[in-house]
Amino acid sequence: MKRDIAIDYLRSSVTMLVVVHHSALAYNTFSRYNPEYYMTSTAPVVDTVRWMPLDLIVGWNDMFFMPLMFFISGLFVSPSIERKGVGVFLVDRARRLGIPFIIAVMLLSPLAYYPSWLLSDAVSQGDFLPGFFTGIWSAGPAWFIWVLLAFCGVIAAVHRFIPNFIKMFTWSVASSRNLVFVFLVVSLLATIPLRLIVSPGAWFQLAGPLAFQTWRILLYFSWFLLGVALGGANMERSLSRVHLRPWPLWLFLGGFAYGVHGLLEVHGGYSANMPAWVTAVTLTTVYSCSCTFTGLAALGLARSFFRKARPLADHLTENAYGIYIFHYAFVIWIQFCLLTQSLPASLKFVITFSVALVVSWLVTAMLRKTVARRFL
Repeated sequence: MKRDIAIDYLRSSVTMLVVVHHSALAYNTFSRYNPEYYMTSTAPVVDTVRWMPLDLIVGWNDMFFMPLMFFISGLFVSPSIERKGVGVFLVDRARRLGIPFIIAVMLLSPLAYYPSWLLSDAVSQGDFLPGFFTGIWSAGPAWFIWVLLAFCGVIAAVHRFIPNFIKMFTWSVASSRNLVFVFLVVSLLATIPLRLIVSPGAWFQLAGPLAFQTWRILLYFSWFLLGVALGGANMERSLSRVHLRPWPLWLFLGGFAYGVHGLLEVHGGYSANMPAWVTAVTLTTVYSCSCTFTGLAALGLARSFFRKARPLADHLTENAYGIYIFHYAFVIWIQFCLLTQSLPASLKFVITFSVALVVSWLVTAMLRKTVARRFL
């Protein structure tokens, strides 16, 4: 498959947004730490100093960056299956996604949550690891990896048993002249029904570390499917600069919808005079608008500005997957070490993001010089 610089650089850019997101969670104004049950906290480490602008970054990120990651991942599925065959594709996916997931949940996740345990009431009871593995065994950001592996398995099965369905689906999506309409309708259909029966903060735990955000799981799968469809077509044509030309308008509309969503939540989104289902539908509709417009704006921005290969950007792209896997433990430990430092929250955030990004980048680059290159 011919390299698409815009998509490559967009993927690494979204990975950096993930590091930004986790680096900010200790310092935004709405994060809360629960010392009695530390695994139910909004973040493993929450500082006493806060910086309100980080609320905006975290909130807007949360609107679109995970669906966009699943979409980008889906772009490469059909070409890979066509090139390798279903069997080899599944083996490669199991190695590249399964092995890092096992390492993450068995080693990196306990390492990341250990500082949170040290701050909790449970520290007086000792036995961190038994409690971690038998309680809420969180995979941290690695939940994305196992869910992506499951999605790939579903598509591989469909390719194997109903290949014409994939071809028809690809043709129907790729032939559409209005990407915004397709993405928005799909997003609304994937979110509103679940949101009516599931609370927005709920997670479903299948077994052990296999968990996912319940009300968004269909949204993630639908964006992944859209990526599969557009990746199976001529991607440079279906996601061309012409199709994505209105991206500045989409960016404005995405930001506007995010602002409306915030106002509805803070100033009457949950009004006692409004039926609960109306509130849920309204907020979910605005959420889907922000997700759709911002995600497509990111694609358009990438097409417009990421047109020439750069050595540093190429190196970041090569190591982006490893950065995603390793950054979380570094982020949490840096935040933990900064708790006692008399620094403004903005500076702590910059230190956390910068150090975590650079160190996880270096660790990945070194590991990729070994046999670990096969799955990093």
